[in-house]
Parts: sequence; C-alpha cells; structure tokens
Amino acid sequence: MASSHPIYAQTPSASYDVTVSPVFFDLTANPGDTLTEKIRIRNNASTPIPVKLQLESISGDLNGNITLKQDKTNQALGWIKFENEKVVLAPMDWTDIPFTIAIPKDAGYGYYFAVNFTNDKQNAVTKTGAAVNGAAAVPILLDVRKPGAKANAKIVNFSIENSILEYLPANFTAKIQNTGNIHIKPYGNIFISSGNDKNLAILDVNPALGSVLPQSARIFTAYWDDGFIVNEPVLQNGQPKLDKNGKQVMQLTFNWNKLTSFRFGRYSATLLMVFDNGTRDVPLQTSLSFWVIPYRAIITVIIAIIILIVVVKFLLGRYINSQVKKRLSTKI
Repeated sequence: MASSHPIYAQTPSASYDVTVSPVFFDLTANPGDTLTEKIRIRNNASTPIPVKLQLESISGDLNGNITLKQDKTNQALGWIKFENEKVVLAPMDWTDIPFTIAIPKDAGYGYYFAVNFTNDKQNAVTKTGAAVNGAAAVPILLDVRKPGAKANAKIVNFSIENSILEYLPANFTAKIQNTGNIHIKPYGNIFISSGNDKNLAILDVNPALGSVLPQSARIFTAYWDDGFIVNEPVLQNGQPKLDKNGKQVMQLTFNWNKLTSFRFGRYSATLLMVFDNGTRDVPLQTSLSFWVIPYRAIITVIIAIIILIVVVKFLLGRYINSQVKKRLSTKI
C-alpha cells in the first residue's frame, strides 16, 4: 500500500516549487503480478514546468548512507513503465502520472527504485517555463512474496554524543542493520531513568517509520532536552547560528517552569525497538548509562561557599578582637 502523505519538494531554485504525493510507495506483490499505481505532482509555480521521468536504483550501505544512481545493469528498472515519460506540469495544478510494475515470475525478494523528475531540456516550454535545478524523487519499495523472504535486524550501535554532560540535551544515535533480504521499518523508544525512579522521559525513535534496506544500515537519532538548565542552539534569522569553524553556537537557557527538573547524576537510557518479520513484532533492546554533571556550576558554588566562609571567619575574627579590646579597656 502506498503512503498518502505529501512531501514538499524544494530545490535551490525558487521557481521550482512542487508538491509530490505520495511521499513513497511501499508495495508488496506476488511473482507474476502487475501493479498499477500513480504519482500526483503539483506545480506550485505560476509558469509551466516541462519534466521527464527518470528511474534510478536505491541502495544502502553499512555506514547508513543511501544512494540513488542510474544503473543500466539493473534489469528490474525495466519492470516499471510510464504512460508518458515526458510531462508538462501545468501551473498551479495537479498532474497525475500513472505507471505499472510488471513483476516477472522469477523475481527475487526486495527491489528498490526512485522516480526522479528532471528538466526536459528538449521541450519548447523550457525556454519560458520554470527551470528544474533539482528533482523531487519518489522512492518505490517493492517486496515480492515468495518462500525464503526473511526480515531480520540487529542493533549495531547505540551511543550518546558525550557520556559525561554538563547540561542537557543528551543526543542519542541508534544504528540498525538489516540482515535480511527484504526492507524493514524498525521503530520504538528510548526510556530514560535514574536509579530506581520511574521513566523520566520516553523518546520516540523513527516515528516516521523510515525503512532500512536489506544488507544495509540506517542511523536514527533522538535527543533528551527536558531539564531546568539546557544548552540550546542560538538562532539568527530563524536559522542556527554557526561560529567561524562552522559549529553550532549554543547558549544556556533556564526553564523556570521546570525548576524541579534539575538534572544531576547518573542516568540510564534503554533502547527498545521492534520490527515486523511478517509473523510478529521482533524486539531489539540495549542500554547505556551517562552522567549529567554541571561541573562549572558546582565549582562556582564551591568557590562562593569558600569565599563566604573566609569572609565570615574574617568578620567574626574582627568582631572577637574588638570585643576583647573593649573588655580589656574596661578593666583598666
């Protein structure tokens, strides 16, 4: 079944502004089936856009990278046929692009494509229409039902950016590897706890149900920023501000409505994800620990206490000396 949620595809050219629906196709079929689907694309510009449809292979690697490439050796790309491979998108209107996928009887298990919309330079409208400087790619994920299909996965790595934090946020990374031969959609949560306390936070991992392709890995991120004192990015004109080295500029923020959520001490983070193997949800679980120690604030407080003790001791000494002198003068 295909996803019905649209994606807003923006490119470096302000004139190329389109909306594509669905975001991707997630299809399952039997060997020998022929599927009929369609892509809807809306030209949000005020001028027509001539485009041509280009099929590409989608592949992943164990480092979490996804690659789209034109692969003439991939015979599966020939299974997809469009009614028209060149289309002029009317301004401010939707255009339907039907296509079929003819799956041979000897098809394997998982096949992954992308439909790319690129500029049709041979069309006469190109000279007066909007320029296509980028492309809206629509992935097609196809699983073929046949004996031997296997959905399997493992957690390669679950880590935190720094195991000792001065302040939140705590940035988590989970790397999931697909060791099967069809794509999977692992999802779940990170549970944050401290000691025997109940969960202080439950973070979503892959809530959009992003897929992991066979024999590849994907990296998912989550962060915990629920605290009284939090390091937050500095925004400039609505965008994160960067320093001269290209790093994000951060600033301490005091959330006075979360005064009771002062984070200090050792915390545990448990990652629990599941994926559907076609029969049941299979769990994946691991844990890590980290510390939140606002050491500069602690040092500041310690120094302030030491100064206070020194000042009190000095003033108390002066007071005692003055009282002793007063009594001695009274006796004389």
